[in-house]
Amino acid sequence: MANVQLQTVNPNLGDISQSGVDQLRSLVKQLHNAAVMQTEELLYLLNNLDTQNINEVDGDILVKGTVTAIKMNVQKLSAITADMGKITAGEIYGAHIATSEDQYPMVTITPEGLIAYGPQGGESVSLGQATDGGALLFMDNGSPRGSIYGDAEGFHVGNMGGIYIKSVDDKTYLQGPIDFTGNLGITGLQIRDIEDLQRQLGEINGNILNNMITNASFDNSTRNLKLYSETRTVATVFIPGSSPE
Repeated sequence: MANVQLQTVNPNLGDISQSGVDQLRSLVKQLHNAAVMQTEELLYLLNNLDTQNINEVDGDILVKGTVTAIKMNVQKLSAITADMGKITAGEIYGAHIATSEDQYPMVTITPEGLIAYGPQGGESVSLGQATDGGALLFMDNGSPRGSIYGDAEGFHVGNMGGIYIKSVDDKTYLQGPIDFTGNLGITGLQIRDIEDLQRQLGEINGNILNNMITNASFDNSTRNLKLYSETRTVATVFIPGSSPE
């Protein structure tokens, strides 16, 4: 709307001068011009109003579609219920964002992190902070099951039950030093795919069976000492008797 400032004139009607008449004439012109400008602006708004996208509910005007503004200064939006459509760019601070208000499954984003809820309403996944690093926690209907988090000491993977690492279409690769200290128990370890190691272990095992002495016997009549491995007689040693004096 036009912003017209009107000058205040308070002439002495009993003794009006020519200058007072001129001031009154100027005041009347200003009032006339302001009325003309307001009328033109109202007509423009009415001629360009899209009534198909404006509805009035309980005294509130609701606008659908696109609202384009050169400059908008809004002190507070206390409550907005609308289909926001697509929002491009911009910044949002201190907000609580949820994919649903009271229906599950649902995902929420708050300053504390991200939480995903399952169909029954229990937490299933949460992403937030743990000590001095980030943490990803997996839950079963609200009960903690496994976690992945990183801190100053390293990257940690834990679970209330077993931990399964499986590659469906390729191998599982481990790079760097591997430490098996602590309370360690390994079951079901197979090395059949490490061909060179398997060949070397076979050779070592064969040498042990064929050459390592596991038993011995002495024949007093022949004075022979025989040394045996698991598979063969490794050596026969003649031990002469003592000579008579």
